[in-house]
Amino acid sequence: MAERKEIAPREETVVSARKRVRAMVPPVDVYETDDGLILLADMPGVSKDTLDLKVEDNVLYLKGTIVETPGEEVSPEYVEVRGREYFRAFTLGPEFDQDKIEATFSQGVLRLFIPKHEAEKPRKIEIKVA
Repeated sequence: MAERKEIAPREETVVSARKRVRAMVPPVDVYETDDGLILLADMPGVSKDTLDLKVEDNVLYLKGTIVETPGEEVSPEYVEVRGREYFRAFTLGPEFDQDKIEATFSQGVLRLFIPKHEAEKPRKIEIKVA
């Protein structure tokens, strides 16, 4: 049986213009189908305009900046969300077609479809009667 191939998460630190900041890691669910992977990332507070996706050197980068803030004149009494950015990176295996990745974003959830190359997809072998 062949070894199951998946994308591998990577930890990163985001460097801002002011200082080195540890970005929040969005929770991600990954589902495998015969055609590829479906990746769902929760990024509440991020808008489509502040979301940045790219693939570079077989690494898929997800970065989103939270846009809704109460204002600088307000000081928080209690805070659970400490960062202003989400960041996550995944190393993609050679079985995935990086040129055909599809992304949709709705209500703070990023959905990526990462297709497999045709040669990597399972195929049914036809049996002929002799």
